[in-house]
Amino acid sequence: MFPPAASTFFRLTLAHLVLATALVAIVSLSYLQAEDLAAEGLTTQVRKVFEERKDAVVKVRARDGLGIRFGSGFFADPAGTIFTHAGIVLKADEVAVIFNGRELPARVLVADERSGIAILKVDASTPFIPLGNSQQVEVATPVMLIGYPEDLDASPSFGIIAGLDRKHLGQYFSTTHFRANLPVQRGQGGAPVLSLKGDAIGILVGRIDGGAACHILPIRAAEKVRMDLARFGELRPGWVGVEVEEAAESVQGSTAKVGALDSSTPASQCGLQTGDILLKVGETPIASSEDVLDASFFLTAGDNADIEVLRGPEKITISVRPALHPHAPGHQMQAIAVPDAIQRINLQ
Repeated sequence: MFPPAASTFFRLTLAHLVLATALVAIVSLSYLQAEDLAAEGLTTQVRKVFEERKDAVVKVRARDGLGIRFGSGFFADPAGTIFTHAGIVLKADEVAVIFNGRELPARVLVADERSGIAILKVDASTPFIPLGNSQQVEVATPVMLIGYPEDLDASPSFGIIAGLDRKHLGQYFSTTHFRANLPVQRGQGGAPVLSLKGDAIGILVGRIDGGAACHILPIRAAEKVRMDLARFGELRPGWVGVEVEEAAESVQGSTAKVGALDSSTPASQCGLQTGDILLKVGETPIASSEDVLDASFFLTAGDNADIEVLRGPEKITISVRPALHPHAPGHQMQAIAVPDAIQRINLQ
């Protein structure tokens, strides 16, 4: 038999255990209820964005001598300008878009190999999806997609950004793509990928692992294509002509070192020198040689761009006037000549 003090101790310990168990149960219940509310809120927001944006998403149908291809796209302005996947409309004899029970003929203004997107135009006032800021997208950002799976109505998908990829299976992209754990189906190529605010932050350009995941072109890159077309009636990818090497050590946060220079290139003519450490090209900060790939995508032939370099201990800013990329005229999917393209694209 325990002494009175020990009995009191055990009674108190048992009471404390019962109280602690009750508190754990209450906290767990509250946590589960909070999870349910969070999930319900997320579902509500996804449904809200889907209902608000689905009317601005189109099914794209292209016909050529081999048959019919289907994809998705979306209106980027109220004047009937459409972003879609270039592969859907390339070399098509006839292109049409279907939305809200209407079918309208569409003109292909550009189909671009570098970015993988095409821009179409219909003669109509249309709903549109506002374009967001793709530079704010990070890993774990929740996103959703609205597209037309084959033979089905507009459908939403939900997922998260899993990575910012510069290459896939050993092949470099022309600029960084978002990789998303976002299920996609046939027929959804070219669909808009949206933030949970409903802004377009990218365009679906590739499926991964049979559609379990996907690659997305950031909307900033798509806008570069559209702005070129609006300004010039063609695409003008810029080219500086510099070889970039990886320096043995990082200098002021960068390992991107200027390598061999050809005297006929804009890089040489503007004053860049072998051994310069690149710190910034245009608006893109440079930390490694791969960053130059992103910077190069946004250069425009004929538009001056500043290049910031470290030469010895001195930081220098050099202005360069990029030339038209040597491969641009031979691109199979290069801009189609459209004399009045400037009038056809709404810049707002």
